[in-house]
Amino acid sequence: MNVLGVIAEFNPFHNGHNHLLLTARARCQADYTVIIMSGDFTQRGEPAIYDKFIRTRLALACGADIVLEMPVAAATASARDFARTGVALLAASGAVNYLAFGCEDVNLPLLYSLADVLSDEPPAYRRAFREALKDGNAWPTARSRALQQFFQDYPPKQLARFLKQPNNILALEYLMALKAFAPPAAAPITPLPVQRIYAGYHDQSLNTPVCSASALRRGILNQLPQDDYLAQFPEKIRSAMQGLIKNQTPMSADDLSQALAYCLAAGSRKQLMDALDMDENLCRRIENMRSHFTGFNDFCDRLSTRAYTRTRISRVLLHTLLGIRTSAQSDLEAAGYAPYLRILGFRRHAAPVLTQIKQRAHIPIISRPAIALRQLPDTPARRLLSLDVHAADVYRSILNVRSGIAGVHEFQHKMIVLE
Repeated sequence: MNVLGVIAEFNPFHNGHNHLLLTARARCQADYTVIIMSGDFTQRGEPAIYDKFIRTRLALACGADIVLEMPVAAATASARDFARTGVALLAASGAVNYLAFGCEDVNLPLLYSLADVLSDEPPAYRRAFREALKDGNAWPTARSRALQQFFQDYPPKQLARFLKQPNNILALEYLMALKAFAPPAAAPITPLPVQRIYAGYHDQSLNTPVCSASALRRGILNQLPQDDYLAQFPEKIRSAMQGLIKNQTPMSADDLSQALAYCLAAGSRKQLMDALDMDENLCRRIENMRSHFTGFNDFCDRLSTRAYTRTRISRVLLHTLLGIRTSAQSDLEAAGYAPYLRILGFRRHAAPVLTQIKQRAHIPIISRPAIALRQLPDTPARRLLSLDVHAADVYRSILNVRSGIAGVHEFQHKMIVLE
């Protein structure tokens, strides 16, 4: 049985994601596809435009067979912990033998070489990295500059461009994670890089054959005419997306503004310092500038500097709002980055791979979080699941106010099951 794994946000699912699944399935002749998907909040430090159950249904309609939720502590973390958790969950399932991921440059030898250096951190690389940090560079820039110095035989401009591409960076993290969390040799997970087509990760244009998810979010949030972008969704879900765009209130970072303003005003300095990814300098900067707070996005822009990227600041603020503390990263590490397998949905024909996961997985399989929270002892897995439930409750509460419609609590949500 060939089982393909994909780690994704599907925020929202579009033709580029469809291309990734179809291409990867054909290349490895996959019988089934297992998705590790972010829940209601994403790695950019923002709420997903639609909740995890809506996005699960769309993914299942477009070729996914099982969708598992990535714990929110990892889904909103750095690329390193995002990739490690995704890979560790796929490995822990005991069923997946391929990992597909999109990247801007499908240069597997270069990716492997870079991943080896980042995994082993030879002395020359560490020295270059420390010097780049001392020069005031943010962590991602410092790492890029150190790699350019280490790979001096590689054209520097070409390498710099390669390292600026978000999906290339995530591909490196996946390869490092595969080394760190590889299952037994009898069942290795083989990487399958797939060339990203047309629009770049940050491209905001809707006038390309396949545009980016960020461009689609812009179109939906700004209420642009559906004719401008509806064809960007696979035909199987086009009518569903048309209904969603018309009837479902989308979520954006600024929808968190009032809740975050309260947290910043009411929280103590210790609570602020405890937020995951926070440090002393950033904490002081937030304290000094919180009187200027007018909204989530504006505050991110005000706080960002050469040393603190906007994405990192967005994640820190989201962690502050959701109560995701530094201890959550310790819990992820203690759980080997694979605390449990939370099933969000599946297709009935995926019964054979579900059976295999139940037989081989060495971590809890969760279909009903209310029962799991009662049964799990006070362990990293239970604490991480509690964070997932809390994050879903925050998302639902804010969406209730935005839409004027009461949503379904996490404990009452049923798994999505499609024929």
